[in-house]
Amino acid sequence: MSAAGSFERKLSAEEAREGYILILKGWLKRFPPPGERFSLREGSEMRAATIEAVDCECRGPEKPHQHYHLGRTGLMPGDRVRIVWDEQVGAFELATERGSFRHSRRD
Repeated sequence: MSAAGSFERKLSAEEAREGYILILKGWLKRFPPPGERFSLREGSEMRAATIEAVDCECRGPEKPHQHYHLGRTGLMPGDRVRIVWDEQVGAFELATERGSFRHSRRD
């Protein structure tokens, strides 16, 4: 599997409160299909993760669609996340920072 570039975003209050990272539709193709398990590393910890497709009518009932969530608790509104594919490990790596990406958080 390959994922060119890195996915980066600032978390909303809803994402932090509900415990997920919103995966934008344009980046979805760089991840395994929704519901398929994959490896996600954060610092020295490796865990199984999935992208969940969530039905939504935020644009009204006449425009139903889906949002894509990566479950992750313990984040705060305004936290910045970066997800990159680590070819050497064969897993995605999640880095979280309070405002910048000077370095990945390592345990």
